[in-house]
Amino acid sequence: MYVQNPSGMPTLARRLRTHRSRRAGSGAHLIPPLLLKDAGKALRSHGTETPRRLLLPNYAASAFREAANRLAQRRRAFSPDLLIAYSIKTNPSPDLLGLARDCGMWAEAIAQTETTHAVGLGFPSEHIVLNGPGKWWPGSSKTPVYGAIFCDSLQELRALHRRVLSGEVRAEAFGVRLRPATVRSRFGIGFHDPSTFGKVVALLNTLPRTQALGFHFHIASSMVGVRTWHSLAENFLAAVEVLCDRLRNRTVTLSFGGGWHPDDWASFLRGELQRLVATCQRRLPMVRRIILEPGKALSQRSMCLLTRVLEVRRSRAYTELVIDGSIAELPDVRSHPHRVVSLNSSGAPVVLGAGHDRVLGRLCMEFDILSDAVHVPRDIREGALVAYLDAGAYDASMAYSFGKGGASALP
Repeated sequence: MYVQNPSGMPTLARRLRTHRSRRAGSGAHLIPPLLLKDAGKALRSHGTETPRRLLLPNYAASAFREAANRLAQRRRAFSPDLLIAYSIKTNPSPDLLGLARDCGMWAEAIAQTETTHAVGLGFPSEHIVLNGPGKWWPGSSKTPVYGAIFCDSLQELRALHRRVLSGEVRAEAFGVRLRPATVRSRFGIGFHDPSTFGKVVALLNTLPRTQALGFHFHIASSMVGVRTWHSLAENFLAAVEVLCDRLRNRTVTLSFGGGWHPDDWASFLRGELQRLVATCQRRLPMVRRIILEPGKALSQRSMCLLTRVLEVRRSRAYTELVIDGSIAELPDVRSHPHRVVSLNSSGAPVVLGAGHDRVLGRLCMEFDILSDAVHVPRDIREGALVAYLDAGAYDASMAYSFGKGGASALP
């Protein structure tokens, strides 16, 4: 089974260490009150067809506003323009993109279909960041000007260099994504070969003097760990400093992508962001804008998957629930913990704590096991609703149709 970030171990270990230190069933303290309130409302919607992904509206709005407000506070203290670019690929929901737009965020697109989607939802084209190896797919761009374009290879830089010089493609900032030197990645331009470095410098130096340059760094902190992410970000800044020493005087835009867990993203905004911006000011005075791309951090907790119990299998040793949800609706279930919530006998939402029970998906596949080592309430019955939280990012955008009897042709 494919997972978007195959190693969620740093995050998982941290969550499990906290979780196991407390008795089973006491996990509600880990869930923000607004999130639990929204989940409870979803669980009381008995007439809802399941499985169904539902927006948790109050929590989602609060998370977007908090991120925007914290950035605004930092912006008042520093000279570079600070902004967030919502990653469309994590969840292209119009609800979430609308929250991002209304909070003054930009949108990061990895394809022309995503660009068209964002513009259709009210994002100005100059507030769109283009990234990734297939950013011009599936056809030619009709966007007048982008906020930033980061080339993923030397070949793309050469091709786009010609289009920028001709005026066919315009962007406020134009540049490259740098590949981390010490972490294996398929993305960006690596400078292990000095000749590649020289070719990038030569191409960027022949752009018009009025063209701002851009440099992008991205690695999922949930994959490599937060400390490693910061170390790699420092290396990125050192590489940009060397590049700028060889480039004619230009204004520069820096972009940092994090693939953050929501808790780590909040901690980053509260603390490490200040140090990162201060380092940019000290070492790179030509930087005029810093773009932060939080990845799944904003979308992951914004939705839940509402499911229904199909069967309760009880034995002396353990209980198994079979629900109508599956890995088709939760394809990223193995890469990070998903809290599971049901209603107790009083109608209040409670978190399934640690135990010896399992929750099984509806599919006839051995690995369709959604939860292991949980505690299933004794009073749960067939037909009861169960909500899987933390299902708003890649669980949503990578969900697929399987086991539903659809007759549509495969691509």
